[in-house]
Amino acid sequence: MRRQINIAHRTDIGLERKDNEDSITCVSDETNGCNLIVVADGLGGVACGQVASQLAVQTIRQSFFSTTSSGFSINDRLALAVAEANRLIFNRSERDRHCKGMGSTCAVLALDDEAAYVAHVGDSRIYLLRDNRIRQLTRDHSRAQRMLDDGLITEEEAANHPDRNWLDRALGLRSQILPDVLTQPILLTEGDTFIVSTDGLTNLVRDEEIFRLAQCAPVAHACEALIALAIERGGNDNITVAIARVGTDITLTF
Repeated sequence: MRRQINIAHRTDIGLERKDNEDSITCVSDETNGCNLIVVADGLGGVACGQVASQLAVQTIRQSFFSTTSSGFSINDRLALAVAEANRLIFNRSERDRHCKGMGSTCAVLALDDEAAYVAHVGDSRIYLLRDNRIRQLTRDHSRAQRMLDDGLITEEEAANHPDRNWLDRALGLRSQILPDVLTQPILLTEGDTFIVSTDGLTNLVRDEEIFRLAQCAPVAHACEALIALAIERGGNDNITVAIARVGTDITLTF
């Protein structure tokens, strides 16, 4: 019997940007019982940012599902898909002078009937809500995160640091890249809730607020509430969020 996975997603331009450089795809492969969520945040100017993030989500989706019967593990398929996205974005940047230097973050979540698999590059994040707490499954590839790891700043300082958006790693900036892939898949339990988002959300909404809004609402309502709070806080960037809940979704009662 296939495990029930409820997924909702939303992206918003925010209040200050003229275009949305975020991209997202959510795909359910009924044949193989696998769900894939890819969120990407484009870098390098409006037009090129959009190109890079769209290339990221499209390539990762196509590459991941094209290797279904390859015999590779899901982790290997995620790594290969991200590497292919990096190659295509880098090549496009090299041959198109208008897109020179473009890049993208990516956060990728795959869910089968048994486990969750995570890969990422940049500062788009994936969280897990379980056992009445929130846990960040990804680690930002940013200068501020590196300073935090080295003990030079506190978590509060990192959240507001002027270099928090200075990325150490992103798709398309180098010819080859190694994504971070969670070594051990996360075995699923009923009620597990995963959140995938760009920094347009996490720069304005704290982890505990994400937990509070997402833990007790249907996934679609939680997406709306998180976007609304980020916009209320200024909405100075594009905001993208996807939420996947394992098992029966929460029902609102009035």
